[in-house]
Amino acid sequence: MKRATSLSQFVIFAKIAETGGLSSAARELGMTPSAVSKSLSQLEEQLGVLLVRRTTRTVTLTKHGNAFFQRVARILGDVGDALDEVGDLLNQTKGDLHISCSIAFGSSQLVGIVSRYKARYPDVNVHISLDDRFVDLSAENIDVALRITDSTDGPYAARMLTRIRWVYCATPDYLDRYGRPETPSHLKTQNHQLLVYPAMTSGGAWLYWHKGAMERVKISASLECNSSLALLNFTLSDQGIACLPIYLADRHIKSGELEVLFPDFQSASVHTLYAMYFQSRYKNPLIRTFVDFIRDDLKRRDW
Repeated sequence: MKRATSLSQFVIFAKIAETGGLSSAARELGMTPSAVSKSLSQLEEQLGVLLVRRTTRTVTLTKHGNAFFQRVARILGDVGDALDEVGDLLNQTKGDLHISCSIAFGSSQLVGIVSRYKARYPDVNVHISLDDRFVDLSAENIDVALRITDSTDGPYAARMLTRIRWVYCATPDYLDRYGRPETPSHLKTQNHQLLVYPAMTSGGAWLYWHKGAMERVKISASLECNSSLALLNFTLSDQGIACLPIYLADRHIKSGELEVLFPDFQSASVHTLYAMYFQSRYKNPLIRTFVDFIRDDLKRRDW
C-alpha cells in the first residue's frame, strides 16, 4: 500500500518546479539536495508517474509534472488563504517586497505608484531593481516583476495590468522649424529627422493602422537608441520625431512640450504590462496587495 503524500512533499515539488533545480530548491527551503531528491523520488513513486526530467544542472517538468504543478500551486494557494484568514495577515501587511521593473517604466511611473502603495501599507519595505533584462525571479530573490511584453510563456503567473500604446510626437519648436507632417508618408518628402526605437520597427518601417488597414512607411533613422527614456530626452531637445510609449510621453503632451502627430494613424505596436510572480506565492499578502493595488491604480489612467 502506497504511503499517503504529505503537504511538505507538495511544497518541495513546487519549489523544484519554480526554481528549475534540486540544488536551488534545497537552498531556498534550507534543506540538503539529497533530502529534496529523496522527497521528489518518493512523490513520483507514490503517484506512479515521472514528474521531472533530470539533467546535470536543471530539471524540466514532464507533461504529468506540469499538470500536477498547476494543481499543487492551487492547493498551496488555498492553504495560504486559510493561514491568512486565521492570522488576519491581510490587515498586517508588512515585511520586504522585492520588485523588478524596466528602467523606463520604473523611472517614470513607479515613484508615484509605490508612494501611494506605501501610504496604504506603511509597514512594507519596498526594494526596487530597475533592469531591462528579464530577470530570473528565484535566482535574484524577486517577488514581482513588472514586464512590458507580448510573451507570457514560462514558469510565472502573468496578470495583465494595462495596455501600452505608442505615439509619434515631436516638440513644437522642432515642428515649427521642419514642418508638421499630416500623414506618415510626409516624413520622407519633408526630410524629417527620425529618432528610432529599434523594437518599434519592422523591416526598416514604421507600421500604422489607418481606417482598418495596415500601412507601412520605410524610414531612415537620424538617431537610433534602444532606450525609450533616452529617446524621450532627445525628442524634448528638439532633435526630431520619435515613437514613444504613452506612459513616458503623456505628461509632456499634456503640458504642451510635445505634439502628437498623425492622430488618425494608430501605431500598430501595442504592448502589455504584466505583473509576473510564482503562482504558489500569490497568497503572500505582500505580493497580492501590491499586484491588486497597481492594477487598480493603473485603471485610473487615461492612457
